[in-house]
Amino acid sequence: MHILVIGGSDAGISAALRARELDASAEITVVLADAYPNYSICGLPFYLSGETRDWRALAHRTEFLGVDVRRNHVALAIDPSARAVEVESDGRRESLRYDRLIVATGAVPVCPPIAGVELPGVFPLHTMEDSFRVQAFVNERGARTAVVVGAGYIGIEMADALTHRGFTVTLASRTPL
Repeated sequence: MHILVIGGSDAGISAALRARELDASAEITVVLADAYPNYSICGLPFYLSGETRDWRALAHRTEFLGVDVRRNHVALAIDPSARAVEVESDGRRESLRYDRLIVATGAVPVCPPIAGVELPGVFPLHTMEDSFRVQAFVNERGARTAVVVGAGYIGIEMADALTHRGFTVTLASRTPL
């Protein structure tokens, strides 16, 4: 049995590890669009505040015995009749066959339709790469003020993280705070 999991955050890795527990003989492959499996997205603000000094500490685990984790592999198409998923990595495409498929891709950040979201200094915060871009911008530009758009869990944590770093922060939400 070959189990293929699309998505390597908490849900995907948890599914792969549970499948390993239930069937130790199964071949399990996880395709992950970036290079950071099983990291804590909720921890990104703590990395940016400096409270978590090394971003590697945000990973719950990075190695998974008996699970083939394919980092930087983007799933492009699912062909259920062929029981295959087309993936791409470094410009190369390949087809990965499966007996069972688990899609655990997680959420996608919502970018509000407002003018200026494409400008330098405007960042989503959803991935490790996003946090690296924010960190580099803050360090290179010496920014001291910020507007955080969105007052959900990550938005509130990000406002707190930037305040912790000495920023003057404005928190904007379309709902009352």
